Amino acid sequence: MSFLQAILLGILQGATEFLPVSSSGHLFLAQRLLGIREPELAFDLLLHLGTLFAVLFFLRREILAILSSLFRREREAADGWGRRELWLMVLSTIPTGVIGLAFHDTVETGITVWGVGARYLVLTCFLLISNLRFRHKWDPDRMMAWEAIAIGMMQGAAVFPGLSRSGSTIALALVLGISPGRSAKYSFLISVPAILGAAVVNLKTGVSVLPPIGSCAAGFLFSLVTGYLSLLVVERLVTRGKFIRFAPYTFLLATLCFYLNWRG
Repeated sequence: MSFLQAILLGILQGATEFLPVSSSGHLFLAQRLLGIREPELAFDLLLHLGTLFAVLFFLRREILAILSSLFRREREAADGWGRRELWLMVLSTIPTGVIGLAFHDTVETGITVWGVGARYLVLTCFLLISNLRFRHKWDPDRMMAWEAIAIGMMQGAAVFPGLSRSGSTIALALVLGISPGRSAKYSFLISVPAILGAAVVNLKTGVSVLPPIGSCAAGFLFSLVTGYLSLLVVERLVTRGKFIRFAPYTFLLATLCFYLNWRG
């Protein structure tokens, strides 16, 4: 792997991991259109480690509040993050893990261009309705257990390319009446065990040899920095009610997939 390829893959991973555009869907299209190979497993895990560090740094205050709540009387910090969020995080992670494990082999072998396009179309619909509120919550910052489970199921479904993890989970949280800030940060929070879980599952297939140290460092750093910038962009657009702005792009990707399928 060349130094430039490592940088490009790092940017691709960092940008699409958190932007509501599906990182796996982009990799699928990049392989189909540009002949870009999926990175070797060891390097792919390194890129995911970069995005993991990005979200840990981005949510450092919330994570610290959750961890410190385990050792103090107050269950929540002043901004509402505490032991309850840890419990909700567990509830979300369970269905995500079950769905991910159940369909892991299908994702590896049964992906089609038409299927990716259909899921991009579904993602577009999610983004289009993200500004709607289908129910009123007396406390928009307080998430219920069943809501956490539903969001976890949505995150699990996003194992299929084209159905963005962040896009679908944030959109669902918004239409359930959860506040924009909480919706975005909770989606980022539950990505931590999802990324770690995916890494553990992939490790079972064995780890390949890493590229040269320069390429590894470049891929990791660009994945981390781009991932952090993506988190900033997503949070800002969600809190300003502009999450819908990604819909034209995902619709374009759906159209591209249908065209590729028609062309054969």
